[in-house]
Amino acid sequence: MSKLKLISFLALTLTAVIVLWILAVPCFPWRDKIGPALLQLYARVCLMIYRVRIDASDELPVRLSPDRGIILIANHVSALDIFLMAALYKTVFLSKEEVRRYPVIGWAAAMLGTIFVRRGSPRESRKVIREVARLSTGRVITIFPQGTTGSTKDALPFKRGAFKAVELNHGTLLLPVTIRYRADDDIVWQKNQNLLENLQAVARQESVAVKVKIHRPISIIDYAGKTVEDVCRIAQERVFSALHGAY
Repeated sequence: MSKLKLISFLALTLTAVIVLWILAVPCFPWRDKIGPALLQLYARVCLMIYRVRIDASDELPVRLSPDRGIILIANHVSALDIFLMAALYKTVFLSKEEVRRYPVIGWAAAMLGTIFVRRGSPRESRKVIREVARLSTGRVITIFPQGTTGSTKDALPFKRGAFKAVELNHGTLLLPVTIRYRADDDIVWQKNQNLLENLQAVARQESVAVKVKIHRPISIIDYAGKTVEDVCRIAQERVFSALHGAY
């Protein structure tokens, strides 16, 4: 069964890339609008392949508009998180620069609107956050501020960089999001795994149960009298609060 899931995923991905390549030139001027919708469709099929059961999920509490953007700030457990967030919220992502160099997937991610950041370069990080602030208007962007994956018990701290985007674009709302898998230890993306190895671990599960909770929005008003570090801590506390107790 696990081999069938993985083969199905790879076949789907290859087909999606071929379709994207065909559409790349004629649709390029509209890719900011078309990209998230294509990614959402692909992600929903991926969740079906991996037999992901969403036991509970919140809808976005605010609507996008030409003068409002949304940044989802979520904990990061597995490669499944990307499919899950894209399927539910038609979002694009802020990702590490290394993903751009992944064969096939890196090109596709860039075409679908992924924003890449080079880790370890403060100057580059500041540049990317300014770009996130600019691009967030009228879009949904997902950021995993832990910078890496970890299980619930790891409780990896958030990095503050992404939270500067709201100060740079007052029309942007931050939505803290908790992703909680029933058995995250079985699918967590280990540091010694690559993408395919993590997806193989996911494929070995008969099914995957998950809940997604959206917490109260954070806007520029909430920054009054607070530092970016303060807001980062508040968002982290909200996300972690839904990781405790029974599933």
